[in-house]
Amino acid sequence: MKLRYVVLVVSMVIMLSGVGLAGTIQSGFGSVIVTEADFQSSDGSMIHSTLQKPVEATSSNPMPGVVVIHGILQSKEWLMAFGIEIARRGFVVLTIDANGHGNSDPGSGSGAAAIDYLANRDFVDESQLALIGHSMGGDISWSALDDSEQTINAIVLVGSRVRAIANSTYPNNMLVAVGEFDELIYPLNITALEPSFGVTDIEVGVTYGDFSSGTARRLIVSRTNHLFSTVDPLFVSETVEWVKDSLKGTEDSYWIPSESQIYQLWLVGGFLSVLGIVLTIFPLIAILIDLKPFSGLKNEREMEYTATTKLYLGYGSVYAIIGAGCFLPLLAVGMFLPSPQYRATSIISWILGSALIAALVLYIILRTRKPSGLEWKRLWTMGEGVKFVPKFVKTLVLALVVFVWLYAWTLVVDIGFVLEFRAFLPGLNDLTALRAIYVPLYFVVFMIYSLVEGMWLMGIMKTDAPGSPVRSITKSSILAGFIKCIPYLLLIAMQMGVGLLTGFPVAQGLIGFSFLFFFAFTPWFAVGAVIIVFCYKMTGNYYLAAILNGLIFGWMLATILPFT
Repeated sequence: MKLRYVVLVVSMVIMLSGVGLAGTIQSGFGSVIVTEADFQSSDGSMIHSTLQKPVEATSSNPMPGVVVIHGILQSKEWLMAFGIEIARRGFVVLTIDANGHGNSDPGSGSGAAAIDYLANRDFVDESQLALIGHSMGGDISWSALDDSEQTINAIVLVGSRVRAIANSTYPNNMLVAVGEFDELIYPLNITALEPSFGVTDIEVGVTYGDFSSGTARRLIVSRTNHLFSTVDPLFVSETVEWVKDSLKGTEDSYWIPSESQIYQLWLVGGFLSVLGIVLTIFPLIAILIDLKPFSGLKNEREMEYTATTKLYLGYGSVYAIIGAGCFLPLLAVGMFLPSPQYRATSIISWILGSALIAALVLYIILRTRKPSGLEWKRLWTMGEGVKFVPKFVKTLVLALVVFVWLYAWTLVVDIGFVLEFRAFLPGLNDLTALRAIYVPLYFVVFMIYSLVEGMWLMGIMKTDAPGSPVRSITKSSILAGFIKCIPYLLLIAMQMGVGLLTGFPVAQGLIGFSFLFFFAFTPWFAVGAVIIVFCYKMTGNYYLAAILNGLIFGWMLATILPFT
């Protein structure tokens, strides 16, 4: 067998193994039935959710119910660690996509609707209900307390503030979990919690009040930030204990020690599934490009120009500075523009603005330095003596075939396993009709961005990579991924490293919150860089990678950004 077929099979094995592992963990090794549930909010908006029902939860054996709500720019999968660990201990868990997020409609009332939906299941004990909310999910939880007629016996606020209306008896049994260097809550004002705790000089890790009377209060702090508080082992463990003490009062036959956690394997499975589906892209392109419909696209000839190590590092530093340096200024510019989705114009401003600046800088370099064998005009062509339009159309069709392949597997995994291709951070998710409308807009932006990036990474920065095709592609991919991601990795290391060492976030407030974009984008930037290298090696131009990256990133952005 040719190497491409072997790689395709191996990639699919990795993908399916990851999906199988994640699905097994999400179902608590078969002890929990996992399904998707859709229901309406009071304003008519449809709310999408994942329902985790222990096998032994029936109308004759109803179990306590827990609603889990994520934060802004997230979806239900972000808090699946809580759902996995709580459900396998004898609780029915409903983890929702809040209004305008994930696959839920824009609107309001998702929290109250989730409580009412869960309470009305005959396998749920409606007298024993709890709420868990992270960040914005905490705010939704407060609204749900007001809007729902159900009695909530416990509330867990993760990285979310306690409202002024709280006192020593309202809400029932409140657990507050805050990251030590949470960008949005730093510094933690413990004194402000005293009215809701009914005591002064609150100590971290001490339980105040009484569970039976609903006055239990506890503050826990872990050395983590706003984003990673959703997978913090201490927060998950404390939450599991809190809902047990609040809803059951004692350990029963379903109880598993809270420190015995398996959700980390769900994350591993997610990583393997994402890795596998991404790896299938490359052998698939290699197979398709040899087929008759795509004849004429394959071009193994590369331009003679290569950059020396000194030039590579120099140009790479310039390109890295443009991308990272433009982030905050252009993000701020976009905040003043109307946005179809939350922060969409800010991200478009950053991506498109940095691409145009990079293109201008590249043009100036080529005009002033005039590197031998490299011309501005040649960077834009699809090959010498080639008619642009016919070849572009073939390239577009090839990219669409790969895109459909990825999307089809996304649907299979979602329908068959109630999973997404994700590794904690955003991955590939199915599109609602409303979100699909915005894919073309984001596609154009990211296609331009990827086209310019290709002219940098495999144009003016193209290095000599002798050896077999596999070795050449591997070396170029490592270099491209390194130069693309290093500025963002350094910023992440600075923010997380200082936070872990000192408990102090380097960037706080909205700026610190904006840094969380780097966690989401950096892994996919690396994937995009590898796609650029591979597609250039296969075609000798930048258009296949630009179109494919535009489709993938446009798809991802349309699924990630919420409607407000």
